[in-house]
Amino acid sequence: MVTAVTRMIAAPDPDDTDTYFACAMVRGAVAAAALHVPDGALLVTGGPARAIESIAADLAARKRFPKRLVGPLSSCDAFAHVWRERTGVEHSLRFRLRHFALTDMPAAPSTAGTMRRPEPAEYELIALWQAAFMLEAGLPREEAERARTRLARRLEKGFVRVWDDRRVVSFAGFSETRRDDGSSSARVAPVYTPPQERGRGYASALVAALSRELLRGGSQPLYLTTDLANPTSNSIYRKIGYRPVADHFHFDLQSAATGGGA
Repeated sequence: MVTAVTRMIAAPDPDDTDTYFACAMVRGAVAAAALHVPDGALLVTGGPARAIESIAADLAARKRFPKRLVGPLSSCDAFAHVWRERTGVEHSLRFRLRHFALTDMPAAPSTAGTMRRPEPAEYELIALWQAAFMLEAGLPREEAERARTRLARRLEKGFVRVWDDRRVVSFAGFSETRRDDGSSSARVAPVYTPPQERGRGYASALVAALSRELLRGGSQPLYLTTDLANPTSNSIYRKIGYRPVADHFHFDLQSAATGGGA
């Protein structure tokens, strides 16, 4: 959430219009927070149940209906309890997510090929891979299209790398967050290798090389997120040196009567 908010402040984007950001206070101190960008997931932090419940009540009062909910399990459960009472909308688990962090320089990859920036002629291929990544993750087709639009801006800004082994075989995106003291951190996402190129270590090599570039550039720590149902990605990132720091849950918010989005 801090990464998203910091980026919005530093580089506002048309997709940020009508963003909802709330802090719930308990005895004068921030106890929990939530962020919702239209057509995106509602992100909630940890915090006391009553703080999370107040955010759910506020969203319901504003008639703002996110379709997805992401956060610690206890926060999601507290939110869903009030949300169901106020709106009749149920929550159902889609993913269990694990956040990883890296602070130490990983070894240089030994896989055949090299990392580089994509060339303009490759942008369309990477956009197709981005859409495939989203659909493989089970996300709605319309969200895949929005992600494709955002990817175009990232390509233009230089926030994408590819692994080249006599052809482009994998790609990874990243974002950086600048802090007030001049330091920065970075998040690696998405990472995708098409099915016909898998099993050769390309994604591992690309993430390792990109992590080395970001750490050398002063970004620390580095973050990435995996689906715990994918043992391959969880294994390769651990081998690079990423360590788990938190688990979050991704829920769909659906009408109990229709099974459709709220």
